[in-house]
Amino acid sequence: MRNHTPAMECDGALSDLVLQAARQAIPADYQRLITLPASGAKNQPLLPLLVALIDAAQQTAKAVGDNAWDDCIPLDQKLASQLAAQCRAIAADIENAAQSPDRQAWSLPSMTGKELL
Repeated sequence: MRNHTPAMECDGALSDLVLQAARQAIPADYQRLITLPASGAKNQPLLPLLVALIDAAQQTAKAVGDNAWDDCIPLDQKLASQLAAQCRAIAADIENAAQSPDRQAWSLPSMTGKELL
């Protein structure tokens, strides 16, 4: 994961520490651990990080849910709503990324002028 892309930052200090630690935890040869489709030069170093953070967040959320039920102490409703809204925003951002135009399908005219006839 050691590359020359600018480091992302989070607004919250704790979130930023987690993000930086996660970036450092991704090995340079991450391909031996996970296979991802081609995603462009800018997204290539970000996708393993995104996958790892989402996997970790999902497991953490499952543990929080299990603990709330085990202890019969519900999660604060406002916090739960805020976290769920944040997850929906993440899903929307990911789905939006899949809708971007595909430059692989772009081409220039041949410049022969024949296509203008």
